[in-house]
Amino acid sequence: MEEVRQYLSHQGIKPSVYRLKIFHYLITRKTHPTAEEIFNHLRKEIPSISRATVYNTVRLFENKKIIQSINIEKNEARFDATIARHGHFRCSNCGKIFDVDIDDIRIKGLEGFEIEKWQINLEGKCHQCRKK
Repeated sequence: MEEVRQYLSHQGIKPSVYRLKIFHYLITRKTHPTAEEIFNHLRKEIPSISRATVYNTVRLFENKKIIQSINIEKNEARFDATIARHGHFRCSNCGKIFDVDIDDIRIKGLEGFEIEKWQINLEGKCHQCRKK
């Protein structure tokens, strides 16, 4: 947890107990949780945590570019602490979201443009669901 504290401080974020726990949750679980899922998990451990704290904290982390939001579902943002460029695959059967590496991608027609953010989201059936 001390590494998390130092990392947040280095990013200009005051490392409160709530912020430490939220960031630790995001870096140790690769489930791409919603803010509500983070809240529901952490309130078992920290009953005093509020929804507003979780929502405000993930927005702060996103603004500081230490996490990214993923808009892979229609009505909910999910959060990912892996900020290196990668894509996501969502299983249409079980709903799990997987990180996918992207080796080479060519996009034409954007000469002179500056891309600030991009997402590649794929959907289908994961290998486990295909076996069933």
